[in-house]
Amino acid sequence: MKVFSRFQICIYVVLMLLLNQSLQAFQDRDAMNSEDLLISYIEKNKHVRPPGQELKIDIYQDGYVLVALPEIMRGGGYYHTVLEQEKLDALWSLLTDKKILAFDAQHVREMLRKERRLLKESGAVVTSVSDTADIMIEFYPNRYQPQGLAGEDRDVIRRIAWSGLRWDAEQYPHIESIRLLSEIQHELLMIFDRDDLQPVDP
Repeated sequence: MKVFSRFQICIYVVLMLLLNQSLQAFQDRDAMNSEDLLISYIEKNKHVRPPGQELKIDIYQDGYVLVALPEIMRGGGYYHTVLEQEKLDALWSLLTDKKILAFDAQHVREMLRKERRLLKESGAVVTSVSDTADIMIEFYPNRYQPQGLAGEDRDVIRRIAWSGLRWDAEQYPHIESIRLLSEIQHELLMIFDRDDLQPVDP
């Protein structure tokens, strides 16, 4: 009986140590180089419940990428990789385009409403892909070179929230701000196709 109790205690201690290491790993990921975070991308299907099931990509100044796949997706968990310099530079070039830095969601939505009204008045048939995704892109335009916003400090941040970007990009490819935003989304999601994307060990 005493042997069994000691065995139970040992198992309990081992489990607690593993749990503590796992929690520490997750805390470290959340706090990892927070001052060096460059880009954060979040995508959520608006019809998916419960909340908190977002796809998330964080990219740091040195090219390190941390990906979180929601549990409801196949292979859900944390993954990481490192972007090559040219890949990071190309993404940065898109993000610091003047139309992205000055992106005004309300103004762009008004442009789309006018476009839809004109299409409706012309009798055109509108067909496109279904898109139920809400996205949020946050980035720090002065944390990499070249800096995007002159006269602003290093921690200035830009946020762009949009719903149905794939649909809008397909329907209105001539609206450059939407096209650029779609290109940024495409480049970010291409990370999932990388051969060197590896699971993060707890």
